[in-house]
Amino acid sequence: MVGKMTRAALLTRIGFKRDRFRLLIWVVVLAGLMSAVAVKFVDIYGTPQEINAIVGTLKSPAIVAMFGAFTFTGTVTTAEVFANEMLVFMALMQVIMNLALSVHATRDEEDRGLTELVRAHAVGPLAPLTAAINELTLVNFGLGILYAVGLDLASMPGATVSGNWLIGLGLAATGWLFGMLGLVTSQLADHAASATGMAYALFGLSYLVRMITDVQRPRLTWWSPLGWIEKLTPYQTPNWRPLLLMLLTGLVLAAVALLIAQRRDIGAGAIATRPGRRTASAWLRGPLSLLWRRQRTILLGWLVGVIVLGAAYGTVFNTIGDILKTNPTMQQVFGGAMVHAANHHLLVGFSSLLTVVLAAIAVIPGLQLVLKLYTDETSGWLESLYARPVSRTRLLLTYSGLGLLTSTTLFLGGWAGLVLTGNASLTHAKDGITAFEFWQGFWGQLPVIWLFVALGILLVGWWPRGRVAVWLYLAYGFLSQYMGNLLHLPHWAKQLTPFGWIKSVPEHAVDWPTFTGLLALAAVLALLGWWRYTRRDLQLR
Repeated sequence: MVGKMTRAALLTRIGFKRDRFRLLIWVVVLAGLMSAVAVKFVDIYGTPQEINAIVGTLKSPAIVAMFGAFTFTGTVTTAEVFANEMLVFMALMQVIMNLALSVHATRDEEDRGLTELVRAHAVGPLAPLTAAINELTLVNFGLGILYAVGLDLASMPGATVSGNWLIGLGLAATGWLFGMLGLVTSQLADHAASATGMAYALFGLSYLVRMITDVQRPRLTWWSPLGWIEKLTPYQTPNWRPLLLMLLTGLVLAAVALLIAQRRDIGAGAIATRPGRRTASAWLRGPLSLLWRRQRTILLGWLVGVIVLGAAYGTVFNTIGDILKTNPTMQQVFGGAMVHAANHHLLVGFSSLLTVVLAAIAVIPGLQLVLKLYTDETSGWLESLYARPVSRTRLLLTYSGLGLLTSTTLFLGGWAGLVLTGNASLTHAKDGITAFEFWQGFWGQLPVIWLFVALGILLVGWWPRGRVAVWLYLAYGFLSQYMGNLLHLPHWAKQLTPFGWIKSVPEHAVDWPTFTGLLALAAVLALLGWWRYTRRDLQLR
């Protein structure tokens, strides 16, 4: 008799073999990043003078919104500064890894028909899901150990063995919790795209709650699962309760996923899909309308999410740009005009960093659409289109054109949500972002977005199996700008990606010669990708 979890151990081993390269990249990048930054902190924040210079910055609302709120007591150590800068950031990376792995190991396998083949053998109905739980548990626990060992070897001043292990296990538990959340959404949705979108929507909500409460009411950060990592205070008074809370929540989510899995049909989701039309829409006339029909829900979800994210960042404008709130005597000493100019300068600097964040996020769906041309090709989705009088050029333009439009629209929507909400929240409207600065921020980042989409077109034509390279390049570009100043990265390290080739906008005006050069480079890369794509063999199933 086959039990519900029969062969779960075997499927776990198969899962590790299936994901070995994916897991290797994640483990090396995350563990290496944590250890490398810890070692670098010993050099850049190793003296009391260096620490005192950064503590004020870390307490500013802008940095709190980015990296989380922490309370410093007594003499601040290098290890405490490290925890302040890295815990929330590494938790974000850990969550992204787990959401990707959880959906890939369950719903994606089911969409491709592999789960049905596995279940045709003497395998328990819950074995595939149990194997995914086992894989996520082992991966996160292993990464947690690597984090702790790396921190021990870094020997930061102020670090303790218990604090290092609390950080390692806390990050592991955070990632594991959201991995279990990904498994739940994979049971609720009926295909991988919806499961991923649902999981990221909940993840984004948690991030927004953490950010807003950290800036305005830190005590309420307990309402965000992503905020629990801040409550560990590993190098002050180590608090193990958030770790237990993460584990209990993860266990509940795992139990919910198993409960849903045994009550739904294979290939279906617990949330039923609305029946489609009996006949095709009159608008469904070609590749573009077909691609839009397939992706519209996902793209609209991205648009709403980015606008909400921008608006959430905008809600902290009044906290960041209100010097009078923290120092009422400033106006008496320097005068109202100078104080408002200082407020405006703070907001422009904060917004300049956020343009990088919003631009990097906006690249993701556009790049996914371009790379989807190859995945649709290898999955057999395009055979019926290629059988009709549809040229490769038209199909490439369909995917890349929609990708460019999507990324551009998302960036504009997120940037508009940030500026409009931020300006509306200000006590003094004159402190806000001007219309000129708004368009400078938009035009300044636009060529970077287009260049990354063009890199995707180049890869589709020349090296489609190397798609991971462009994602790593995007991640490095974002990290080098997002944390470059705090990590004191050398100038050349920031110049390795397009994000470092342009001036910080709207803090600076758009450098139009660089703008033109980047657009020209994007056009050349896109043309090279088009030339190769129209001449290479198709990978039809």
